[in-house]
Amino acid sequence: MTPYEDKTLKDTLHEEGQKLRNMSATDRLWYIWEYYRIPIIIVIVAAVLISSIGSAVYNNRFETALSCVILNSSPTGETDNVDAYFNQGFRQYIELKEDAKIDVDYSMSPTFDESSMNEFTYAQLAKITAMISSKGLDVMIGKPDTIDHFGEMGGFIDLKVLLPADLYESWKDSLYFVTNQETGEKIACGLLISSTDFSRKTGLVIDEPVLAVMSNSTHTDTALELIRYVFGQ
Repeated sequence: MTPYEDKTLKDTLHEEGQKLRNMSATDRLWYIWEYYRIPIIIVIVAAVLISSIGSAVYNNRFETALSCVILNSSPTGETDNVDAYFNQGFRQYIELKEDAKIDVDYSMSPTFDESSMNEFTYAQLAKITAMISSKGLDVMIGKPDTIDHFGEMGGFIDLKVLLPADLYESWKDSLYFVTNQETGEKIACGLLISSTDFSRKTGLVIDEPVLAVMSNSTHTDTALELIRYVFGQ
């Protein structure tokens, strides 16, 4: 019989506690990691899994009303302004129900200059492409070169089709045109929004920002409402 076979769990814990109290801080950390790292790792992994599952279950309760990416932006103030603009102001503007959500990602700054691209920018482009392919993106706001890149491949709705005739006429001076590489057709892919209060209210600065709606968007009605909201209609 080994010395531990007739010990209760309480006795073992007491001995371990006594042993740790008699050690220096450095020795105590080494001892805990050396003898308990596997249980610690198991607990950490379990906590991460439980958190991920819980987050997924919680988010699945909500229907996505609109998904938007704001590319190559830099904050000038509190980044909370973005959430206030979309999830407070715009949500109230369209009277969005509580069980619907607005997804806004303004963390990416992709480049299309091959000499400047790295693994990080390739990963961002892959993410954007995946969002578009899966119909998980409705609105893109970015610099003209970004809109050119996706617009040349037919990535955006022609606003002459999306906008009511009166709004198209009202905003014709703000239209941004891109030529489709495949058809050669010049299309109104977006709207220049630098004249609006978008940057001031969101706290995001973008060089000549253009708002465009994805050609495969499943929430074009909400995207149109966002355009109205941005232009203060």
